[in-house]
Amino acid sequence: MNNNKSSAAISLQESWASNISDYILLRRQQTHLAYNVTDAKLNTGSEKIDRTPDSGLFAALFTMLAAHLEEGHTVLTIQETEHEVPLSGHINDEVVTLYAWQQQLLEMLAMPLIALNDTQIEVQSEVDITAEVSIFVLLENLFAKQDQLWAQLALSNHEKEILVKRLDTVAALYQLLKNSNLTFFSKLIDEHTLFADVNANTNQNENINSLSKNNQPIVYQLLNNKKADKQNAAITFWLHRAWQAEFNLAARINTILDQQVTPLEIAIPDNLHENQIKAINVANNNAFSIITGGPGTGKTYTVAQLVIALQQATESGADASKSIRFSTDSASLALAAPTGKAAQRMQESLQAALDTANVELQLQEAKTIHRLLGIGRTGRPRYDANNPLGEDIIIVDEASMLGVELANYLVSAVKPGARLILLGDANQLAAVDAGAVLADLCRIPRLEPIHAELTESRRFTSDSGIGKLAYQINKAKTDTHTIWQLLKHDKVLSFQYVNNINPLQTEASLHNKIENSLSKNKNISNLTSNYHTYINKIKTLLINPIEKSVPESVKDTIASLMETFNQFRVLTAGHNGEWGDHYINKYFTQWHLTELKLPLGQNTWFHGRPVMVLQNNYELGLFNGDIGFCLQTGNERSRLEVFFENKKQGIAVNLLNEEVIATAYAMTIHKSQGSEFDHVAITFDNSHARLLSKELIYTAVTRAKKQVTIYSTKSALEKAVQTPTERHTGLALQF
Repeated sequence: MNNNKSSAAISLQESWASNISDYILLRRQQTHLAYNVTDAKLNTGSEKIDRTPDSGLFAALFTMLAAHLEEGHTVLTIQETEHEVPLSGHINDEVVTLYAWQQQLLEMLAMPLIALNDTQIEVQSEVDITAEVSIFVLLENLFAKQDQLWAQLALSNHEKEILVKRLDTVAALYQLLKNSNLTFFSKLIDEHTLFADVNANTNQNENINSLSKNNQPIVYQLLNNKKADKQNAAITFWLHRAWQAEFNLAARINTILDQQVTPLEIAIPDNLHENQIKAINVANNNAFSIITGGPGTGKTYTVAQLVIALQQATESGADASKSIRFSTDSASLALAAPTGKAAQRMQESLQAALDTANVELQLQEAKTIHRLLGIGRTGRPRYDANNPLGEDIIIVDEASMLGVELANYLVSAVKPGARLILLGDANQLAAVDAGAVLADLCRIPRLEPIHAELTESRRFTSDSGIGKLAYQINKAKTDTHTIWQLLKHDKVLSFQYVNNINPLQTEASLHNKIENSLSKNKNISNLTSNYHTYINKIKTLLINPIEKSVPESVKDTIASLMETFNQFRVLTAGHNGEWGDHYINKYFTQWHLTELKLPLGQNTWFHGRPVMVLQNNYELGLFNGDIGFCLQTGNERSRLEVFFENKKQGIAVNLLNEEVIATAYAMTIHKSQGSEFDHVAITFDNSHARLLSKELIYTAVTRAKKQVTIYSTKSALEKAVQTPTERHTGLALQF
């Protein structure tokens, strides 16, 4: 179970979970009253259900599961180990015992309240003191001083109502858990009408998901059920929707694995190494295959060999029923990725590999997975198991970005006999949505034969500082001393210390605010020197505007501008704070306007502004992650258009919604996935503690081809490289 102390920062927005659980309980009670207690008063019944221990149990678990889902987890697992001795403590003048799993549940549920309790949090610069305080002390103070807490906080009536409900739920759960064990808890769950038991409801003799016919909002699975009396049982909980997605995904993958495909004769180039040959054979011999590897390991090039073989098989007159059609009017080969930019980069890389091999083949347009499946505003796909895709081979890049629901939609839409190939780097950031599909699939024993891992990077050699740093970050046991030595001595790596004001603002740190701010601005100012070449090109285009009437000239100009701009990029851990992309982009905007002697603050659109698209816009042909440049197209400053790579015409700024466009001098590390830059500056500090992980830093470092500079505090970097991302998922339990 996740025991991340930083969950103290959970906002009040989490309250939607409690509201939904209350709604479900109320509707259940209303239905019961309508059918069985016709003479009861609705209000009285509702009040009754809200105060029962069973209601408190459901509300507590539903709230925690919903919060877990928001953080990317699909399951919540609790476990009581054999021979474990519970801890004793005083709460409300009574001695109580709590097992470790009980303490963790209570802490998870109560943490937003504990975080607001000033009597429990003494501000420290780099550590969370709650790690040193027992749950007994925390709950004792919370229950005893709740009135004081409400009085100290400037809360609206709605916010206070939410917190009071949260506290009531904590109290109800505490009453159920104290002086009990997992056997008792399991019995409560088993008897509760809002919980569905996987083992009891899934028909083992038929391949039918019988749980889908029930409407229990929480699904659970009791492991080691026969030994529950020995207190070594574990219970895994899902919200029904999350369980459904994982169940269907696993079932569909198992179905595809059992399908036979006819291998093609592939002429393997002599320059491929052993792992690449294995990857080609895996993809060639299986309906479903996974190819993973870090940057520069040749994932796309490897898949290109399969595409070439498919084309050659078609041209040689193979059985038409088994061949892959490559005509532009057919839908036989699909290229897809979770984002539009990733799809575009995939197509370009694959096309380049085909051109290098002198294969005359024009690939179809790569699409986002949403567009491929026809997912519109309803969120439901047009293509599914009943209406499958027509493609004979589907190649999906950046598969680490796949959440469990999107992966379920994708796999369900693959037609019988088609090949599905997933490409990705399992060490990169997991999906924004819940789940860690690629990482999970790589760890499942049944899938080991269809998984090929590429380990030799052509971008980062064994003596590359970037490669060495990425390797050290990826190690299971991170050696921070070695990382510091690399940053200190390797010529392509550097670390810049930043002063960090504690976000909680103690009196001891406040007097350093001005000094720290000046230091911060000096550091950011130093970053601007890396964009001087870009600014100089922008100045030239201000004197000699882009030639709109010559499409090829437009294309070449933007390509040259993009090459210059991609020489350097600032990558941030998050949006907010002194080292977030919002502040840095604001600073760079002022610098940009000053350098070009443009009016300050009069218009969000200005000549030379680099922008990034935040949402797909199919009407304009723009995708999430696309980079463009706002350029003056005439002598008048008001004549501004935005030009994107590989497009021969600009787009008027009034057609672009400012809400889905962001200045792109700095971007989040999440947005940079799949991109490459010569030099990256990675920025974060202690205020980004909840966001930091080794996967985040690894992703940022591997975006660089030549140079990496890290702007941070010592403690924040060490925390990041020692904190693996934990995604608690149940996909493996479905195999």
